[in-house]
Amino acid sequence: MGMIRVLDNLVANQIAAGEVVERPAAAVKELIENAIDAGATAIRVQTREGGLALIDVQDNGQGILQDDIEPAFLRHATSKLRSLADLTRLSQLGFRGEALPSIAAVSRLILRTRTAQDEAGVEARLEAGVLRERQPVGCPQGTRIMVRDLFYNTPARLKFVRSLATENSHIADVVSRAAMARPDIAFRLHIDDRLALSTPGDGLVVSAYTAIYGVEMAKQSYAAIAGSADYSVAGLIAAPEHARSSRTGMWFAVNGRPIRSLPLGGAVIDGYHTLLPKGRFPVCFLHLSMDAGLVDVNVHPGKLEVRFSEERDVMRVVTESVRQAMHANMGTPTITSWNDPRAHAQSVVDGGASDGGAEARDGLLMMQDGAAVRETAAAHEGAGGFQERDAASRWRGGQALRVRRPDADQAEQRQMALDLHRPATRDAVTDGDALNEARQPLDGKPALRAVAQALKLVIVAEDGRDLYLIDQHAAHERVLYEKFRKRMNEDRVRAEELLVPITIGLRPHQLQELMTRVSDAQAVGLAFEPFGEDALKITSAPAIWEGLDTEGLSRDLLSDLLEGRSSSVREQIEDKVIMKACKAAVKANQTLSPPEMDALLDALSTLDNPFTCPHGRPTAVRITREQLEREFRRTL
Repeated sequence: MGMIRVLDNLVANQIAAGEVVERPAAAVKELIENAIDAGATAIRVQTREGGLALIDVQDNGQGILQDDIEPAFLRHATSKLRSLADLTRLSQLGFRGEALPSIAAVSRLILRTRTAQDEAGVEARLEAGVLRERQPVGCPQGTRIMVRDLFYNTPARLKFVRSLATENSHIADVVSRAAMARPDIAFRLHIDDRLALSTPGDGLVVSAYTAIYGVEMAKQSYAAIAGSADYSVAGLIAAPEHARSSRTGMWFAVNGRPIRSLPLGGAVIDGYHTLLPKGRFPVCFLHLSMDAGLVDVNVHPGKLEVRFSEERDVMRVVTESVRQAMHANMGTPTITSWNDPRAHAQSVVDGGASDGGAEARDGLLMMQDGAAVRETAAAHEGAGGFQERDAASRWRGGQALRVRRPDADQAEQRQMALDLHRPATRDAVTDGDALNEARQPLDGKPALRAVAQALKLVIVAEDGRDLYLIDQHAAHERVLYEKFRKRMNEDRVRAEELLVPITIGLRPHQLQELMTRVSDAQAVGLAFEPFGEDALKITSAPAIWEGLDTEGLSRDLLSDLLEGRSSSVREQIEDKVIMKACKAAVKANQTLSPPEMDALLDALSTLDNPFTCPHGRPTAVRITREQLEREFRRTL
């Protein structure tokens, strides 16, 4: 007799369960996907003891036909595929026909279901994947599946189950992601008889977002909308100060399917650009809509990852949606009063609403501009909570650092002060009244006026209503960074010939490889030529490196070229721009004269993004007049 034999169904199903039902949350995910595919508009999930004692998922979908109940628990039995061609254009979440048999194989399962045409429903009871009982039952239209004693017959699997708190957290995460991906479905999650999540199912992403993250987060998040001929992106991104130390807050969905994606996460981070400190990750939810033929959803056992046919195009649209939202909405962070009952809820002044107001292609976002976030958040908070700020304060935080324009008569004086290499002469300084007179508001918006320097660390400024603390180093870093970036872009990274060429030793094969990448190097201002058979002579370097370690930076770029990372060469150049800005900027403990402070504020006011330094730290924080009055008990 041969040694190869076919496994029996029970063993095969239990092996499949180990892949499909990794933990209780995976079973919840599969059952929710079946409910969504059944056309449900309301889904209720109840769990006990981390999902091990009970997982109860009930929907109001179309139900299961009575003749399909037994086949539904057979492996690879599905109503969603008929041919291989269907696999390339999937619109359903589930399609492999493994979920129900895999879950039933490792639990005691009860199914109750009824379709619209049936007068009575059917109840089926299975144990370890074997049908034990089937009988008529009264029940509403839809399907309810109760999974009890999960993994009771696979004790080895129980060893890998974490604490109940951890498993509950994973279940909440699964339901939350599904609710965000399908805001048109009302979700309710009860964990150990406690309501953990409830979404209205009104079709608004912001409603689901508010239910999951809370009103404060919703008020401090922006609508991100962008699209191309083939792809559209719609969702919400949180202000940078809500960034986390991990990627757990970065959520995505493709055509209503929640997914994980490192490339999409990278595209979002690129959109935030210098608004995030290194090692911090934003909170966001983005829904991508595209033709089903442009995405492969059959690349992961748990259907958690997808593959795009044109990944670069998708990443470009995602990055653009985030960048536009940030530029349209970024404002100055507000210091929270220690006597304020909202002291631990970080607040960002609402910036200007995003332009356009385009709706998402699938209609899930359904918001006209950024104001919809605030309005919906306020509606969810109810009485006694958040009240919308007046119109003046809404725009002031987003524009306060962009409203000053240097007077032409003082341009030379301001430039000398901005250089900060030599103090401004007393004779060149106009008196205070003339200086304030020259600094007129732009388009009717208030201008910032430097009041003093505090602790040789921050500039104290005011706009006639609120007070601003501006980090002199971070602000000057941002000004220099933008200046260097502009020069770099205009000159296409101008090369500067070295007085003394730099010689770098290489292996022969490395030299040969680099000589095939000459054009890539020249595109960023680096020029080199062979120097014998095992060395390279660098003759020109990017002009922007003046004053830095040119040899060390050149070695870094050559390493990137050798590793084939030509796309990161430009990024490295930008990193060096940031380094140069940091080295050249004024430091803490450096005294600034009034003209120098004014010059710095003037330069900061002209920037598209004056709110963070190149490393993502805030350049300024705001203390409102109302906060000051509250601290001095003037409002009592």
